Amino acid sequence: MTTAIRLKVVRYQCPHCSRTHSKKAAAEAHIARCWRNPAAHGCKTCRHFIPECEGPYPQHPPFPEECEAGRKLLSGLHTGCPKWESQTAPCAECQTPIPAGRAFCSTRCRNAADRHDDLDGDL
Repeated sequence: MTTAIRLKVVRYQCPHCSRTHSKKAAAEAHIARCWRNPAAHGCKTCRHFIPECEGPYPQHPPFPEECEAGRKLLSGLHTGCPKWESQTAPCAECQTPIPAGRAFCSTRCRNAADRHDDLDGDL
């Protein structure tokens, strides 16, 4: 036989990052400690996390990742941090997660909240 044989492979992927595993148990163990999983309270989903950024000029090494809350990241990123705070906040109208600093997820929710305020003032 000189032709290629078709082979189907099953992989399990983390929904928070692109990492894949051949075993479901290994994938589930990874998800529990994934840095990008908000439920794991990891560095990459915390509002205190500052990602690596370029130096002031091309020859300068990049500035390393940092934690504004004072946690040391030299040994690596952490999960289960007691200083962890969400990068997202719920929409004031529909409770959809949105980036911190915004009050509403859409113009529709903002307008709906304005209508609620108008009704409260008339009573």
